[in-house]
Amino acid sequence: MPTTTRKASVLAVTLSAVLALAGCTDDEPTPGAAGPGPDSGTARVSVTGYPGLYYDESAVAVLAGPSGQVQLTGAMACPDLDAMLSAGQWRTIDRITLPAGVAGLARLGGVVPGLLLQRGDGLVFVAFEGVGELCTGTVTQVQRDGIALTGPGFPGSATGWAATTSCIRVNADRLNVGVYFDTADKIGGVVNTPMVSQDGKYTVDGASDDLGLTVLTHTSHVLEVFGQAYAAGGAVEGVTMRILRPGPSFAGTATVEAGEADRPHGTISLSGLADAETGAEASVTLPFSCPAVQVMTTG
Repeated sequence: MPTTTRKASVLAVTLSAVLALAGCTDDEPTPGAAGPGPDSGTARVSVTGYPGLYYDESAVAVLAGPSGQVQLTGAMACPDLDAMLSAGQWRTIDRITLPAGVAGLARLGGVVPGLLLQRGDGLVFVAFEGVGELCTGTVTQVQRDGIALTGPGFPGSATGWAATTSCIRVNADRLNVGVYFDTADKIGGVVNTPMVSQDGKYTVDGASDDLGLTVLTHTSHVLEVFGQAYAAGGAVEGVTMRILRPGPSFAGTATVEAGEADRPHGTISLSGLADAETGAEASVTLPFSCPAVQVMTTG
């Protein structure tokens, strides 16, 4: 029988807590909309490697990293940096905004505010993290190959995109990776995968309560739907949300390719994930690429 009595995952608890907080706040952003932003006429410098993705060099500092990753830090609130970047020649495909006061909690479950932007064949994700009037936007190229979601009602190998939203190293031997994904089949979500490293190799910690997959079946865009759920404080009409956790036949692997130790990248494969309500099992395979690793220590 499926293991449905196991303690709820941190991911599930985080989603529930964030939705509850969102439902209580009076400061709810319009889903899919950025803030008013600064005068767009001052944003005429292109982000390194991304022609037409404009910023104002008098207010934003830029730090380029490997593999096309760029970090922009601006003396402005995140809605303003969002508005600046989305006003250029890159088209906004999807966006998630979060009500005030919930971003920190949501990040623990791999949910971060951000933009999905496209210009020609280029597709990038911009993750935002801010404190007051200081915001950092991290631009990374999304991954389009190696996405698969199998099980009842799922498409199998799928056309879509995957964007790594958070990589948090806990002490020296644990790495939690959060990944957004969406598919042409209108099935997307977020997966949070805890890994344990030993001698340079990673294994998925299937016993961790942090491990989980949240799947949304929708009719628009997955980030937009997540944002609407947080703004509304609960599920929205026409969207099915499922939370899957390791079942009795769970198996997980994390293939981390050679590269810089502080920017791990590779493939996550999780099978035997069980729907807490129906017991139906599913599997997911996603690429991941950490633009940076946030380090946390415990006592």
